[in-house]
Amino acid sequence: MKKDFLKALLVASFLTGCQGMSFDLPQTSDQFEQTISYNNKVDILWIVDNSTSMLKHQQNLSAQIPELVSKLNSLKMDYQMAVISSSMGGSLPDGGKFLGSPKYLTAKTSNLASTLADRMVVGEAGSNNERGLESMEVVLSAPYSSGEGKGFLRDDALLVVIALSDEEDKSRPVSTAVQYYSEFLDSIKAPWVDGSRSWVFNFIGVLSLSSQCRTFNDYAEPGEIFKGLVAVSGGIQETICNNSLASALGNIRARMYEILTDFKLSNIPAIETIVVKINGQVVPRSQVNGWDYIESLNLIRFYGSAVPSADSSISVDFKPRTVNKAKATEPPARRLQRSGFSSQQRRTGDTVPS
Repeated sequence: MKKDFLKALLVASFLTGCQGMSFDLPQTSDQFEQTISYNNKVDILWIVDNSTSMLKHQQNLSAQIPELVSKLNSLKMDYQMAVISSSMGGSLPDGGKFLGSPKYLTAKTSNLASTLADRMVVGEAGSNNERGLESMEVVLSAPYSSGEGKGFLRDDALLVVIALSDEEDKSRPVSTAVQYYSEFLDSIKAPWVDGSRSWVFNFIGVLSLSSQCRTFNDYAEPGEIFKGLVAVSGGIQETICNNSLASALGNIRARMYEILTDFKLSNIPAIETIVVKINGQVVPRSQVNGWDYIESLNLIRFYGSAVPSADSSISVDFKPRTVNKAKATEPPARRLQRSGFSSQQRRTGDTVPS
């Protein structure tokens, strides 16, 4: 009986001591530490309108190429770039093929920035019946892609198309063109594992008619087909009617980085507990030079100078929003492959597999 009394007393003391105590949720960690933290492969195809009125716009684009190359190199991107014209007929039918030699350029190309900058200035002798999208279709299809253009289009790279034009594309009727070319790009670029597209279309051109946007003899034409492809693929559209295209190219570059570095989480986090580190250094939450949490997509997005280079070690630590909260619809394996992150994943308390 004495033992029973002592046991009851101990139980009562334990329960009394627990009053007022808080049981915090365990910390969760999605950590990615590897030599290459994300898929840094990008194939960039430039469609440059070479009809009458385009020279100054080509020059404006050319002026921004050194900055683009510098940024890509600073983030250790594995990129390839090729330039095509919109002239598929007329007296100078130089569309449907990569311009210059070598046919496409990489980070290892000698004098890359100046070579690419020169290649952007394709002149104004091309056909005024612009068929840039048809030119794109030819160079990305067999037999060109298996012959002269072999090696440019990589299965595991993000395809980034950037079109520069001050008129509508004349390759196909407006009513069918967006669907036709989006289906074509889908056919040559298999989707990521989560079903999202592995290509993105961007457009620098006339977005709408206005007195402030005239390019030749007071004439300009909105590129509705180009804009449609932008909308389908989640790309960027920018006006051609600025003397500087720095902002336009900067926004296109930022969108490309988002696609490659968006960091999807495997659980729904308590936002105030998120801690992001790059190479062991805490990164502030900021849409200027930091990160932010995109709740609708359950992902971390990087901005400005905080965009990590391809060899960075990236970690995101957080506490789950609620106990046993349902995980994001995309399972971890799909998340890793979709975002390009293929390194080991570790949660606090777990053992990293060898």
